[in-house]
Amino acid sequence: MNLFKIPCALTLVALASAPGSVYANEGGWYTTAIFGVASQSDQAMDFTGNGNPQTANSRLSSGGLAGAALGYGFPSGWRVEGEFIYQSVDAKDPGLLPPAPVGKGDYASTGFALNAVYDFDLFGSTHTTTYLGAGVVKLTEVDFDFENNGIERSYSGSDTAIQLLFGARYRLGERFFMDAGLRYLKASSVRLESENGTLGQIRADYQPWAATVALGWQF
Repeated sequence: MNLFKIPCALTLVALASAPGSVYANEGGWYTTAIFGVASQSDQAMDFTGNGNPQTANSRLSSGGLAGAALGYGFPSGWRVEGEFIYQSVDAKDPGLLPPAPVGKGDYASTGFALNAVYDFDLFGSTHTTTYLGAGVVKLTEVDFDFENNGIERSYSGSDTAIQLLFGARYRLGERFFMDAGLRYLKASSVRLESENGTLGQIRADYQPWAATVALGWQF
């Protein structure tokens, strides 16, 4: 999150100090294929079931992201888009379920987002534009899967989140463009139920950030 705040703050300053720098695009429909590297800080897992409530930290690291978006741009510089994103980071079970030892797994999600994005000319280039956006995300599934001693365990749930977007687009030609960006998603205290219904539930924040690249085509 701290890494994400820096470019966002710089962008807001640029917008406030240069109101005439809005990028006037031609508008119209576009679609993008999105890929990236996701990461998340360690999360506290609150476990209830099988006795007294327990809390422990799960160590999380990096993983991958993939998805696609369909959007429409207005000549004013605003865009609206819908997207589907899957992302996952590697995780270590914090050992909440005795007598099982710590196990390895992943913390992942699928979600649909509706984003509002603002394009502006930060670099004074006819080919490159920067953007800042925000979106509402329906996390259709958040799951925490892990394995220890050959036994697989899975917890899953759904929630609503918000996300912030920052990046730049480079036009490759009349129709194609490339996109590089940062994004941060936040959902607080997501309830994850045991998928076999006998191992209680886990509550944890879900807040990955990701660096992405995308290839797009304008209709």
